[in-house]
Amino acid sequence: MRKIVLFIASLLLPFALANAQSNIKLSATDTVDNEDLMNVLRFQGIAVSKIKFTGTHLWGKNFKIFIRDFAKGKLIKTYEVFDSKEDEFFKIKEQEFSFSVLAQRTYAGTAKIDLRFLGFGVVKEFNLGIHQKDFILKSFQESSSEIDFPVGQSQSILIFMMPTKSTNGSTPYTDVTQSNFKPEELGKKSKIPRYFLIDVRFD
Repeated sequence: MRKIVLFIASLLLPFALANAQSNIKLSATDTVDNEDLMNVLRFQGIAVSKIKFTGTHLWGKNFKIFIRDFAKGKLIKTYEVFDSKEDEFFKIKEQEFSFSVLAQRTYAGTAKIDLRFLGFGVVKEFNLGIHQKDFILKSFQESSSEIDFPVGQSQSILIFMMPTKSTNGSTPYTDVTQSNFKPEELGKKSKIPRYFLIDVRFD
């Protein structure tokens, strides 16, 4: 039995070390430098977040991006929207990796999430209920800070969410940067009717 435990530990150790030693940092901002463009985005009801990862451990990494769809506290489905292993061209070859995320509740009654990379993009749409609206896009970090990001495991970077309903009739948005709940628990704990998590993983 002891030999089996040691063998399993030896298999897991490299992954644990990789995560512990990751020097990758994540930062995000929801501002656009061009004021006219920002006004157009607001007019169209499009939220934007600019994501940036930095660190020498990005060199040679592949990345995956997932979107998880939650309703009434339950995971509906997980979508793998991009995997850089599909083509060697997409493998990260620098110590900085950035992309933009645009999200919108469309007039057709869908949630549209657009991932914009350098030279290409990926769009995913989700059907919404008639009362599922007023979505906002938020980062899980404070606006002016950088946070550590692991290698070898998925982590949520953004949430596209509805407001909650209070007993007094108000509809506040959950402050996800101050919440002590895991992103996948927000629906149950904070009573968010519908939300989408955008997750990233480096390998």
